[in-house]
Amino acid sequence: MREVRPCAPIFGAIAISFALTACNNENISVYRIPKENNQVSMQTDSGNLAPPPPANPASWTKPDSWTEKALSEMRLGSFEVAGANGESGDVSITAFPGDAGGLDSNVNRWREQVHQPALESEQLAQSWQEEAVDGVPTIIVDVQSPAGAEKVSAILGAVLRTADRTWFVKMTGPPDLLKAQKDNFLHFVRSIHFPSTGQPKKQEEPPPSNVKSTNDR
Repeated sequence: MREVRPCAPIFGAIAISFALTACNNENISVYRIPKENNQVSMQTDSGNLAPPPPANPASWTKPDSWTEKALSEMRLGSFEVAGANGESGDVSITAFPGDAGGLDSNVNRWREQVHQPALESEQLAQSWQEEAVDGVPTIIVDVQSPAGAEKVSAILGAVLRTADRTWFVKMTGPPDLLKAQKDNFLHFVRSIHFPSTGQPKKQEEPPPSNVKSTNDR
């Protein structure tokens, strides 16, 4: 009579083989994430690398001396600003749902990018300028590297908080260039317009009548 041997060891070996294969697959997975996408992940505290586009996009008017650049998955607006001696600055416009991680954390992130220490809320509020742009609460940030920094750079930034999302306008470059461009930057930020939503449609005017009003002369 043919001897029937238990299959459990075989099944066990197969299971171990699948487990090892799965582990190896996890180890060799490679994800290439653009540097700017990492920034978005921090700003939104979300796993989504690219935020959904705004349903109600803004419009703006750029200075004549700024050159438009190709948009990316993240940027709703992108410009290059030419300076002296081959220097240049970069301007970006982005928008994220909700508060995008909080105003303080985002402004402190800008500060850290130019090697300035993070500040507490009360100190931060004294470091920025507040105004309204098209009826939207806005803060203006002007920060640059401290004296003696290995790499000197500066950031002009604006954060605009609409009902459903937070908009960021950020200009980076050499301090002298940003100082010369600050008026252009402020004019640009103040040109931003947010189309209103939910307003009743304008009623069409009735066709002209041949009957004249008593006010006609």
